[in-house]
Amino acid sequence: MRKAFTLMEMIVALGILAVVMSFAGVIFRVSADSQRLAMANAEIMQKLRAITEQLDADFRGLRKDGEVLVFWRAVPKDKKNYTGQNPNAEEAFDRFDRIMFFADGDFQTYGTYGNPAKPARGNMARISYTLANEPSDNPSDPNRPQYQRPQRRALARTEHILVPPSTTTDPADPLGMSKFTDSDWRNWMSNKEIDAVSLRGWELIDPVYKADILSVIGDVEVGIDNYTSKKRDTAGGVTLDPAHPQSLHAFLCRGVGQFEIQGWSDAEQRWIPSVNPNGDTSLTDDSDFILEGDGLHATRIPGLWYPRGPLILRDRESATLNGDFNTIPGLGRALKFTFTLYDSRGLIQNGRTFTHIVYLDN
Repeated sequence: MRKAFTLMEMIVALGILAVVMSFAGVIFRVSADSQRLAMANAEIMQKLRAITEQLDADFRGLRKDGEVLVFWRAVPKDKKNYTGQNPNAEEAFDRFDRIMFFADGDFQTYGTYGNPAKPARGNMARISYTLANEPSDNPSDPNRPQYQRPQRRALARTEHILVPPSTTTDPADPLGMSKFTDSDWRNWMSNKEIDAVSLRGWELIDPVYKADILSVIGDVEVGIDNYTSKKRDTAGGVTLDPAHPQSLHAFLCRGVGQFEIQGWSDAEQRWIPSVNPNGDTSLTDDSDFILEGDGLHATRIPGLWYPRGPLILRDRESATLNGDFNTIPGLGRALKFTFTLYDSRGLIQNGRTFTHIVYLDN
């Protein structure tokens, strides 16, 4: 008589095989998910290194005898990006801060200039960091970072190398900005890589033109010496536009959900500014930001312009900043940069938040 499997034995064998295959599928899926998550974390760490190494290199050459411009902008997160109980917690806000300063280094442009055309080089540059605008259907109305999805925001770093000005340059308006249109302002801020002016020449620019310059860099209205900059809703900030490759030199990193800048205060032993330093449910008792009622003011953006002034924070406003660099609120002995980084595939849904400290008192 030939030996064979019974029906019951076949059913049991198939059941065992199904269980084994099920476990194998789970193990494979977990392994694949772990690998994807590891790759996402590796991508984020690569972005972190790119940003922090660039910050370290730039601030290593910081010129404290040059101007420093900082604007601090905080915007409440929407409900899908923040689900906490306290609507005024520090983490309930995204920060869209920006900074401009002068630094020594070995700089070279990506584009070419002059006749014959070749890359320009220099040992001093005006550098700025900001989250970038995106182009929109209307070229004159870019998409501001606060209206973009956090995972899609990009950090921009502009570098304008200082080159010798022409002998016929008007000292009050060395860059010819008195004749700039909004298109010229956008091109200068986003696409250009040189400023034909010295560090001293930059300081001597007429306040009327300087107010316009700072307003475009900061994307806010600026008042200097009873003059208020023109409202340029379409020209402020840095716009990264693939249709204009010359703007891509300013691209530093994609997937930067927020960019926060704070300075260490020896006097208060904390980082300034903070939306809600003590973390309670109220902003009215301690926020460094300018308020409107119980919330942040919609249009008044705090900032500082060192050394010529002013400093504008809630309950702190000065006409000039001629004191010691290390004692200026928002500057101090060190700057702390906080940014939330996302991977390109969106596997880490809330991103990862990092801080990086740059010391300024060496």
